[in-house]
Amino acid sequence: MVDFKEFSRRFSKLPAFIQKEIKKSKVADMVREQQHAGVNKDNEKMQSGYSTGYGKRRRGKGLQTSFVDLHFSGKMHKGLKPIPVKGGIDVRSKEPYEYYVRGNFPKSFGLIDANAELLAEKLAVQIKKYLIA
Repeated sequence: MVDFKEFSRRFSKLPAFIQKEIKKSKVADMVREQQHAGVNKDNEKMQSGYSTGYGKRRRGKGLQTSFVDLHFSGKMHKGLKPIPVKGGIDVRSKEPYEYYVRGNFPKSFGLIDANAELLAEKLAVQIKKYLIA
C-alpha cells in the first residue's frame, strides 16, 4: 500500500517519468519505420512520387520511385532519437537532412494512430507500476 503523501510525490514527478519511459521505448523506431514506408503521422503518403529528374536518377540506381523513400541515405534515420523538448518529447536527428525533411514534409515525424495507441498502452502499464509500486 502506498500512503497518500508518497503517491502525491510520485504523481508530481510523473511528467519526468513519462519522458524517461518514452526515451526507453521504441518511438524512434516507430517513426523510422513509418518514414521508410513513406507514411506521415496522418497515415497518408508523404508524397506520391519523385520529380521527373530525380525519379530517373533513382530508377537508374535500381531504387523504387512510387513513393518518397526517406531511407535512401540512411544517415538521418540512424541518428533518430527521442529528445525532451518544451512540453514533451520529439524524435530528432542531428543530421542536417532532417531540416529538409521537416520543411518539406511537416507531418513526417509524428506517430500514426496505431503506433500512438501501442505506445500509450505500454506507457499505461509503466505508469501504473510507478504510481502504485
